[in-house]
Amino acid sequence: MNRTLLFLFLVICYSNVFAQIRKLTVESSITGVTVFSSGAQIIRTANISVLPGRSEIVFNGLSNQLEQQSLQLKADANITLLSVQAVKDFGSQRKLEGDERTLIDKRSELLDKIGSDSRLLQVYKKEEEMLVKNQSIGGQTGVKTEELKLALDLHRARMTEVLQKQMEIEKRIAAAQNELTKAGLQLTEIGKKRDSVNYTVTALIDSKTPQAIKFDLIYTVKDAGWFPTYDVRVTDVTKPLNVLMNANVFQRSGETWKDVAIQLSTGNPGDNATPSELQPWMLGYYDPSTAWMRQQATIPGVISGRVLDESGNPINGASIYVKGINQGTSSDVNGFFKLQNMASNRAIVISSVGYNSKEIAAKPGYINISLQANKQSLEEVVVVGYGAQRDQDDAAQKKIMIRGAASLQGRVPGIEVVATTTQYQSTTTVYKIDEKYTLETDGKTTKIGIKNIDIPALYEYISTPKVDPSAFLTAKVLNWQDYDLQSGETNLYYEGTFLGKTYLDLSTVGDTLSLSLGKDNSIKVSRKLLKEFSSKKFIGSNRTDSREYEITVMNTKRVPVSIIVKDQFPVSVVKEISVDDVTAPDAQIERETGIATWNLSLQPGQEKKVKIGYSVKYPKDRRVVLE
Repeated sequence: MNRTLLFLFLVICYSNVFAQIRKLTVESSITGVTVFSSGAQIIRTANISVLPGRSEIVFNGLSNQLEQQSLQLKADANITLLSVQAVKDFGSQRKLEGDERTLIDKRSELLDKIGSDSRLLQVYKKEEEMLVKNQSIGGQTGVKTEELKLALDLHRARMTEVLQKQMEIEKRIAAAQNELTKAGLQLTEIGKKRDSVNYTVTALIDSKTPQAIKFDLIYTVKDAGWFPTYDVRVTDVTKPLNVLMNANVFQRSGETWKDVAIQLSTGNPGDNATPSELQPWMLGYYDPSTAWMRQQATIPGVISGRVLDESGNPINGASIYVKGINQGTSSDVNGFFKLQNMASNRAIVISSVGYNSKEIAAKPGYINISLQANKQSLEEVVVVGYGAQRDQDDAAQKKIMIRGAASLQGRVPGIEVVATTTQYQSTTTVYKIDEKYTLETDGKTTKIGIKNIDIPALYEYISTPKVDPSAFLTAKVLNWQDYDLQSGETNLYYEGTFLGKTYLDLSTVGDTLSLSLGKDNSIKVSRKLLKEFSSKKFIGSNRTDSREYEITVMNTKRVPVSIIVKDQFPVSVVKEISVDDVTAPDAQIERETGIATWNLSLQPGQEKKVKIGYSVKYPKDRRVVLE
């Protein structure tokens, strides 16, 4: 009987021990990172041995940018995952909140003290003014010597006392201002620390047997990403384009990515996954004049660019809006922006907190906009001290580091890029980089050269001498989709010279990709009015103006070139004005737009001339601009 009771007692004790939840804190390390255009997915790995029963696995010190809905836990053993949750370190957060409350109270006391002393200072200032104004005594009758001496002594003593009081108060105000500034800076630092309170992930598992398990904890973070940039080089119009694709990777996730394998994905977890829907299309009668005016109200294409500070670092969240109308956008984390269907004859205004705003004329194409820091604004923010002080170290933290790639001002011929494997998924492209990298959580941009290719291109020149008597070299690439390119900022080099920047916007490109490589002064273009063929006639109530222009193109290069020359006829939108006698030999003419296009081929040293002419008839009592 005693043996039976002992056996039952041992079974109950064993069951109680078995039923207890063991808490195990593990050391994990980041072993893989997939960087998206916005955000990143982190893989943390930990190895641990567990006993039979339930265990609580704790992962400490995880990113403050962790997105809880993205948590995944994987294991290489047969276990049951009962729950997984992420919580912030509230103990640290409460301490920071207490310190913050103390500083806010101190700041309030200092402000009250400064206000009280400032008012007292004004009292003594007023008294000083009264003493200065009331120096005359005795009137016309004068005073005795003893009375004058007594009055002067009294005046001197009181003035000295007033001035000493002013000095004491000014010193107190200055000291309080210094304390106020320190409190503001401390509040800012606490705000940063509060935002960087780390997450702890706790997983409850059940294991049937004792075993060693490898865990992979997977989650996404927000403040990270990458964007492509390119160096495009043309050594000769008879050779292919050389394209160096760079990946610019950055992260401020609160975790250091130390010696990890990096994948770059063109996807974005934050993109809207819901398809767009069509709205009702209301159809009305066509009005030619209204349609023409509407067409003139927009500039073809888009305005895109990048907003930078004086050091060339991107400004996130800068406001870009069209002056006078409700149209605008903001720059992304890398400073890029895009405005579509821009109104003509408008200006765009670029502004950001802590910077002087800038206004520029709206022109289609790609532009870099540099904003200057507003030092007065920055000083005012420091005094306030509510965590709104601009991080003055941002500029230093965003210096570009270059790994296995070229600098912006040049590239050594034959430079090696890192080994990269390209994977094609259903909706994204992934670049797997063979080398491992260490990226600190400081927002610095690490530039990685991931692709260096030669792309066959068709080179031709384009000139519109009515607007600009220059020849612009363009490179046209067929089947550009075969080269796995992404939209990005592009540095252009021609014959070893840096030409400037443009933006490679592949979202609006058709079958042919066209790149503008800037002006080539070796192609001479001129346009002149042939006066002997231009005239003005008055017939009845109408007036007729005739124009004829001659365009000359000369190739001074040592190789043959192709050039597209464009000019235009006026297009009438009212019946009282007519355009007649339109001539443009050998040109292709678009009647709706009035654009005339010549496709010319020139041998080295060859010169060609083309002509365009027209006449315009309109009421002689009205004015028509023909220039």
